[in-house]
Amino acid sequence: MSVNWVKIYSTTQLHKAEIVRAVLEDHDIHTTEMNKMDSMHTHLSVGEIEVFVNQDNAIRATHLITKHDL
Repeated sequence: MSVNWVKIYSTTQLHKAEIVRAVLEDHDIHTTEMNKMDSMHTHLSVGEIEVFVNQDNAIRATHLITKHDL
């Protein structure tokens, strides 16, 4: 069974992506992350960290992000 992932959040700051993931996981929404940051140049904000959820949870996840002002 495949999961249809939907991007619901992106940022250039790793700690913000981790906070979003923690809030969603606390509400039983499973997440995955894709880090597109350039690991050779960590001092530059090149690329983003994207947080994905199952499409069935996308609306609920977006609501939680907005509710918690993330």
